[in-house]
Amino acid sequence: MKFDSEIFEGGYRLSHIHRTRRFLIVVQSAIVLVFAIYLLVAGEGLSIKPFYLGVNYFLFFVLVMLLVIVIEGFIFTLLEMRFIKSDSAKFIVTKRGFRSSIVWIIVMLFVLLILWQPILPDAVENNLGGSGSLLATSSASPAVATMFNSDVFGITEVVHMEFESSGSAEVFILTEENYNLFVNSGKGVLGGYRINIADYLADMSISLDFPDTAHSRFYILAYSTNDVPVEVDYTITNNISSSMQTYIPLIALMFLVTHLVWVAYTFMISKRYVQEGIYR
Repeated sequence: MKFDSEIFEGGYRLSHIHRTRRFLIVVQSAIVLVFAIYLLVAGEGLSIKPFYLGVNYFLFFVLVMLLVIVIEGFIFTLLEMRFIKSDSAKFIVTKRGFRSSIVWIIVMLFVLLILWQPILPDAVENNLGGSGSLLATSSASPAVATMFNSDVFGITEVVHMEFESSGSAEVFILTEENYNLFVNSGKGVLGGYRINIADYLADMSISLDFPDTAHSRFYILAYSTNDVPVEVDYTITNNISSSMQTYIPLIALMFLVTHLVWVAYTFMISKRYVQEGIYR
């Protein structure tokens, strides 16, 4: 049902409030679009080759703007209430706002539940990731494999890697940039640029936490320490981006508190009109 100024008998003031509200929504939507694109480019969240569209900064900005729009909507509703003359119409407005906020509260509680409890992280960790195997035969020429440290949207990222070898081996993990720069410089130079500084001797196994780095292709180099063929198996564990696990629960909590306050307000104020109004 559409609630306009004619129904609510608020006259031109209500009409002006509605026009202003619609105008601000259009302007804010344009701001979200422009700044979201800017954040994708400026935050190095956009790459064509290899394709990468990091949504972290984009999603953070959109959620913050959405929170602003929600609070702004509450303010406009309060302004409408000042000029609505009918108690029945005021009751409808408060009831509509109450029901809408209840839905938001349920959604935010669900988001907080799956992010604060290990349900979603454990599901991602158990079902995403990868594995592979390398056959190292030389102490000078490595067996090489490649991997990306996050998905193409930056939602999940590599958090842990494990290596198991059939003998003595050395494992280096390098960024694509460093690998391309020093691939012909020999094992000694390449080893100086590995990201697994301490954990590189695969004497049967290596377990390491993957560092938090920008989206990139990484090279896994495996050397046999004594030139005897050694098979090196590796397992990659992914999880939800650490930055998303930080800001999404915080913003969800802000949404939750905002709508709880609005529910309390609309519940109390609706009592003022329920006796006078004809709507129940």
